[in-house]
Amino acid sequence: MKLPSPGRYVFGSFILLLTAGICAGVVSITGRQDIISAALLISAVILFLTAILLLVFHRPDSLDQRFVSLLQVQGTINTCTVAADLGLSGLSCFLPQSRSESQGVMHLIPVSRYSGEPVAGSVFVSGEGFSGLLLPPVCTPLLNELKKTNQLTIPETQGELSTLLHEVAVDVLEVTSEIQISWSDTSVHIHMEGYRLCEGCLFVTRESPACCTLSPCVICSLFATCIAHGLDRPVQVDRCVPVKKGDSVEMIFTLFP
Repeated sequence: MKLPSPGRYVFGSFILLLTAGICAGVVSITGRQDIISAALLISAVILFLTAILLLVFHRPDSLDQRFVSLLQVQGTINTCTVAADLGLSGLSCFLPQSRSESQGVMHLIPVSRYSGEPVAGSVFVSGEGFSGLLLPPVCTPLLNELKKTNQLTIPETQGELSTLLHEVAVDVLEVTSEIQISWSDTSVHIHMEGYRLCEGCLFVTRESPACCTLSPCVICSLFATCIAHGLDRPVQVDRCVPVKKGDSVEMIFTLFP
């Protein structure tokens, strides 16, 4: 996966430092003590100080994370409200292409419980003893953009998926400072520390803790979608809980056979 390049100020600072080193090196190698050497030495000092100032005062372009974390909150709550009114109360599942008639991973909100069987239909679907609502994951536009601009490809092994999720969350999207992922045969446990969008999670859980398992946010959906696609197994969102006093989030997914 292609990682983001450093900011233009960081690159500019590097060029200035390199030029300063060249100027100082020329003076040192020639050993001349004339006006030209003095000018080169002064230029090297100025370039060096300018590069340091650029690095010290550089601030990456960013949005206020308090506002960003609230962008999807009401949409998540609205989806949960509509689903509850339709009698849908099961845990969300992300189905790979092999379990539905769709062209990619789909988000299933079952009436009660999904057990892993294939589903038929496009929006209102049914299977053996179950029915539910089948929708594209809310992370679809983000995932498509990552594939387009960062050459994201979804691997097929657990270890490579862990590496991918770390790169996406920490290096590319920069939504968390640390992510820990542990696997078993039937589950995935993900813990994020320093999650920058945690305020939105807390807002949703105050409305209803069931919202995060009924209609997961973009980040949780992105993780579940990548896992479902890579392993070709349905993924159920068992738990997605922010810590009330802190900025960490815990996710637990069940992997169906």
